[in-house]
Amino acid sequence: MEKGAKALAILLLLAFALGVVILLVNPDYRQAAIAVWKGEPDKSPIWISNIEFYPDVTLKTEQVRDDQE
Repeated sequence: MEKGAKALAILLLLAFALGVVILLVNPDYRQAAIAVWKGEPDKSPIWISNIEFYPDVTLKTEQVRDDQE
């Protein structure tokens, strides 16, 4: 059981490290991550480039009722 947990931990660390490397190397992914972090995924360069290819995909918007403010 300990071998499986260790292998899983190593895989998770490798996946995290690979994600960091991709964010450092690819500016589009870096800007996309920043846009998501700021809560503005619609300003992501990847999202913008995909709009014309996938016109039916939209962002879910939150509707706030007057009595919830």
